[in-house]
Amino acid sequence: MDTTDRRPPFPSWWRIGALAYSTVGVVCVVSSAAFPANELAMLAAIAGALPWSLALLTLDLEPGVAQTALLLLAGGWAVNAALLWWLALRRSGRPGRSGHRAPSRAD
Repeated sequence: MDTTDRRPPFPSWWRIGALAYSTVGVVCVVSSAAFPANELAMLAAIAGALPWSLALLTLDLEPGVAQTALLLLAGGWAVNAALLWWLALRRSGRPGRSGHRAPSRAD
């Protein structure tokens, strides 16, 4: 019986963190779009999209800036979430990273 391919019954902490970050990102960006007068949702969206949200400083105050800012924030959340998911899936899929020693050929 080969036990080297067993996966833990629960997802890793990286996966839980990536799922939580992705969920909060969707909520923040959608609430910022649905309720543009809500400053708290916009501040949460800006903070969660760091460092990409620093590009908001380059926007001029002209018509359409809110839509551009929202697209920039959504893109920042998407990039950060993609990086977190990449880390989560990379860490859980590699043998020998879970603290268990893989059997050697001599065993």
